[in-house]
Amino acid sequence: MNKKIFVPIMGAFLVLSLAGCGTSQTTNKSENKSSNQSSQASKSNEDHSMKGMKMDNQPLEKAFQDELNGFTTIEQDIQKGDYKSANTLAGNLHDEFHAAILPPLTDKKGKAYAEDIHGKYDELQDAITSKDTSKIAELIKVNRDNLNTAAQILGVTLK
Repeated sequence: MNKKIFVPIMGAFLVLSLAGCGTSQTTNKSENKSSNQSSQASKSNEDHSMKGMKMDNQPLEKAFQDELNGFTTIEQDIQKGDYKSANTLAGNLHDEFHAAILPPLTDKKGKAYAEDIHGKYDELQDAITSKDTSKIAELIKVNRDNLNTAAQILGVTLK
């Protein structure tokens, strides 16, 4: 008697569980389809609105230019003995490097290369904190050279 009740219950349970999976997959497929359609539509709109416009590296060029100008300002701050401003600016340059330059450089040259360049920013901040003027001058030159090389790698024209 137990077998007669058990088999239909298990059969019903199996049918219901499979029916639930089928419904969720159908729902997900339709959601994915509508999501893909809307992203294709927005991409199509972008393509039409961007026709004839020259795409370039303006945000990246600006980031590189900000970095190079920042190193000049740090040098000026150090000459005036304003290590606090120099340190603040070095931190800002470090943040901008992280946000704008490090990701595409990592994509292009790999993490090891990008982290080697990134490490020089850390060293510069440490040199400013310790007020080691000869090390600061050396690291500003190294960071400028690294930025010029990175700009060439990323196809960015510096002015």
